[in-house]
Amino acid sequence: GAETVAAFIAEPIGGSSSGAMVPRRGYWDEVAAICRRHEVLLIADEVLCGMGRTGRMFACEHFDLLPDILVLGKGLNAGALPLSAVLARRGLVELLAAGSGAFNHAQTYSHHPALCAAGLATLRALVAERLVERVARLEAPFLGGLERLREHRQVGDVRGRGFLAALEFVADRETKRPFDRKLHFAERFTERAFANGLIVWPNAGNVDGTNGDLVLLAPPFTATEDELAEIVHRLDRTLLEMT
Repeated sequence: GAETVAAFIAEPIGGSSSGAMVPRRGYWDEVAAICRRHEVLLIADEVLCGMGRTGRMFACEHFDLLPDILVLGKGLNAGALPLSAVLARRGLVELLAAGSGAFNHAQTYSHHPALCAAGLATLRALVAERLVERVARLEAPFLGGLERLREHRQVGDVRGRGFLAALEFVADRETKRPFDRKLHFAERFTERAFANGLIVWPNAGNVDGTNGDLVLLAPPFTATEDELAEIVHRLDRTLLEMT
């Protein structure tokens, strides 16, 4: 029953485990309505997909989703240093203030002023250089280039938003049957791509917990159209070498 559920937590747009999975239209509306009906907190995990990665400052903006709690990290300081943040709606903050008056979240190296300064500098750069808007503007050529890779028989899906995308690999495109896990396709693809001067993030198990190969792509916000095209070119070359 609902009384046993404290919160629902998920990535508004999938990260490495699901491979940039973008929910269908209406999905988050349904989830939010269910959470409100049962008084369950809705927590958006934007550690990976937040801070401009998908072409919006927060991925939940794509769905007009207003979570109770939003968790940030990684892009909060350009991935250079370990910094995270928790945002909460005013009602929750007031509830804590009226109770203990404190938010207990201390660890040995928390509240690090230098890391916070790095986070503030990152935020200022994102706004001043309009980098989030830049990601949104270059989404079309980036994802459009990746779409051309569907001609390779090993590519079962291409998906993503902004500068967060994934290639999912399959043994059979008609049935979407995944490769046998013993083949370690995603790992071998990653090694081959690295030999071609390209870094990708591999993952497996996205189909049933064991099988299912994919690689995640997340270029820097400053990548040019030529550089995005070069990423596609090197992926194409790697796929040809994997045949």
